[in-house]
Amino acid sequence: MRATLIYGAGDVRIEDVPDPSLREPTDAIVRVVRSCICGSDLWPYAPREATQQGDRIGHEFLGVVEEAGRDVSGLKAGDLVVAPFVWADNTCDFCREGLQTSCRHGGDGTHTVLECVGLKPAIETAFAVVRNGGTVSRVGAPQYRDVPADFGVFFRNITLTGGVAPARAYIEELLPDVLAGRVEPGKVFDRTVGLDQVPDGYRAMADRSALKVLIQP
Repeated sequence: MRATLIYGAGDVRIEDVPDPSLREPTDAIVRVVRSCICGSDLWPYAPREATQQGDRIGHEFLGVVEEAGRDVSGLKAGDLVVAPFVWADNTCDFCREGLQTSCRHGGDGTHTVLECVGLKPAIETAFAVVRNGGTVSRVGAPQYRDVPADFGVFFRNITLTGGVAPARAYIEELLPDVLAGRVEPGKVFDRTVGLDQVPDGYRAMADRSALKVLIQP
């Protein structure tokens, strides 16, 4: 068969390579009828170091199943198939949720993370604990210029949102519940000070010995 190989920066060749064969009962052989050059194929195109032996390059195609292993289900010879840029078994929980790019054999996280601090280590922690496909919402005023969201974060399909709370918009809706005791926003306060102790309150929040200080003049 013929295939595309890359040998170095800008050095892409079409060569004869061995025909594929079924190695595992879950394998299938697909004859490519249409393919394309993806933008990500260009990542190694310029910086790749030269080698004596080329590597296969290319990862998106439309093809026809030529042969399928005995444990392959849902596909048979003659079927038209589409291969996106990552593989997925389409059976794990991520796949069932439509997030095949995170097909498992890895750990879980939480679906939603609220980042309330505003410091760079906090957003890094949020990205570390959120589940693939999850959402990180920033409500702490950010004290950093650049969000540390590299390709690893991008590839996990994480949604980053948040901003300044439009508190005035919620007063009419929420205040009756607060006054009736159905909502208790005061639970966030873990220290109460008088007016003369306000400097102590600042110090307590700065050294993280208090989460939120209530002032009672």
